[in-house]
Amino acid sequence: MRVVLSCTALASLLVANSANPDNIAPLKDFAPPKPYTPNIAQSAFPAHQFDRTNRDEYFFVTDLLDDSMDKFHVSGGFYGRDFYSSALFKYRGANFYTILNANFSKGNRYKDGGGNEVDFGYSRQGQSAVVGFVPNDISEFRFTFLRDNIDNEKEPHNPTDAVKTERKIAKFNARLGEESLANTLNLELMLRDINRNANNFELRNSAQKVKVEIERKIFDAKLSYDADFGNFHNMIGASYQRDLHEGKRYGFVGGKWVFNGYRFGDVKNQSVRVFDEISYKFNEANKLNLALNYEWMSSNLRAANNAYSAPMPQISTIKGLVKSIYGENLDGDIKHKALSASLKYEFSPNEKDLYYAALESISRMPSNMERFNTLYGPLDNGWISNPFLKPERHNRVNLGLEYKSEFFKEYLSSKQGEDSFAIKAHLIASDVKDLIIYDRRHSKATMPMNKNAVISRNVDAKIYSANLSASYNFLQNFGLKAALFYNYGQNKTDGRALYQIRPFEANLAADYKSYASFGSFSLGSALRYVAKQNRGDFDKSTGLGIDSKEAKAFTLIDIYGAVEFRNKFGLRFGVNNIFDKEYAEFISGDHVAALDPRRVNAPGRTVFVSFHSSF
Repeated sequence: MRVVLSCTALASLLVANSANPDNIAPLKDFAPPKPYTPNIAQSAFPAHQFDRTNRDEYFFVTDLLDDSMDKFHVSGGFYGRDFYSSALFKYRGANFYTILNANFSKGNRYKDGGGNEVDFGYSRQGQSAVVGFVPNDISEFRFTFLRDNIDNEKEPHNPTDAVKTERKIAKFNARLGEESLANTLNLELMLRDINRNANNFELRNSAQKVKVEIERKIFDAKLSYDADFGNFHNMIGASYQRDLHEGKRYGFVGGKWVFNGYRFGDVKNQSVRVFDEISYKFNEANKLNLALNYEWMSSNLRAANNAYSAPMPQISTIKGLVKSIYGENLDGDIKHKALSASLKYEFSPNEKDLYYAALESISRMPSNMERFNTLYGPLDNGWISNPFLKPERHNRVNLGLEYKSEFFKEYLSSKQGEDSFAIKAHLIASDVKDLIIYDRRHSKATMPMNKNAVISRNVDAKIYSANLSASYNFLQNFGLKAALFYNYGQNKTDGRALYQIRPFEANLAADYKSYASFGSFSLGSALRYVAKQNRGDFDKSTGLGIDSKEAKAFTLIDIYGAVEFRNKFGLRFGVNNIFDKEYAEFISGDHVAALDPRRVNAPGRTVFVSFHSSF
């Protein structure tokens, strides 16, 4: 168990309860790619927001090297014109362990399937360190530090580029009690320091120079206690978060930089949660689980009355700008409170199979982007979020199953001479009250500012999500995998489709694995079919207009393989998009706040080869 914990060191020790609002994501989020954690750094494919093919799921025998318990691990390779490398050190002593990782990747412009150059790119470097101390069987202490730095990220779908993104995360975890959580106290402290700069002149030519500088610091503290009482298990806890967020926009006018708006007006959020989850085991197969989460949140824009340069006095402060759009005065603190609950029944007739059904009512607080992004713009431009938004509430049914045949262990691994299979599925049907969406102002006012600016508002909606996946091992060396996804979203208030709903998608993969005198090797091929999304938010004159009708259905085929020599080193290789298909994803790039449906094609045919070693 400790080995697993050490490899997933950046994940939380605290098991979030089933009613945790963090389980609900915004309909559209804008954020940099997730940091590389040590457990994925060695075998990760470079991040690419315009190609959502999940190649991290492909089977390679070199994963044995990347995941082994050897001390030293080195990997690196070329993915078309992109480069990725990582070095990992793992060591475990009698009562301590450490993990050190450094990675570097470089993304470059690429050709799409039509032979057109896409001016994309970035330079990324990350470092992480984990030190754990296990003085005895009933306690563990761990310090984690991670730095992720992304420079010069070119954004072909947006007027500005994210020229600098630096994230530093420091975390301390402590466990006092049994690893089984029978009588255990867990503590987690975390500090996130984020700096991000964007502009329109360093990576492109622009007559009017603009830059945005953002700073954010988030401190989290969580404490939970787990205990067994006969057939009952109870987890009770509390958490606190303090979030300081400021972002300013500047324009270059008359030979100097002029402060002309707040992306985030010195936001201060404080939230407190208390949660409890109690489960009762009727017997080894049947369990009932009740989870509750209550949250208080207080927010304040400390710069609401600070003046900046604006064409008109009435919008030269956040307070005035918000008043001009929403007609309400922004005074004092904004406070919310919400109760979330989940009731779940689980049936597990054996160690391999699980069936569950849950009734959930979960309330999510609005994000800073949804409430406090306040930038005016000329004519139809501007983005003025609504600070008076209500939390959204998801009332939903969550059904799922996992079934494995008797001899199934994992994909391409079964008992000798036995075919085997596994099936997983889930269905979530949500009726959402006060769903938070971005929309357009659609104003007919004569004032030549913010006429079709992006706003945010609450609507009622229904959202369905379904997934079915299966794995089949046969003839000892062969494997087949399939996964189907379907999503549906409808804005009931306005009678129109929700935006950025993932189209129907099917993934199929066939793999072969075998052993030889030198080690092992694998070959595989994957097919990804994405249907055209006929339901969307395509028109800025009636909705947000972020979806693109130009995103058509497409089918991709990749081929790949790997060879591993004596558990010491190996090669991974393949060709993505082997038929050089020209295509674009329906879900648009999300590393920056880009709302225009400008099509950015994914890469065409791409050859990759990487080296992996452990010793």
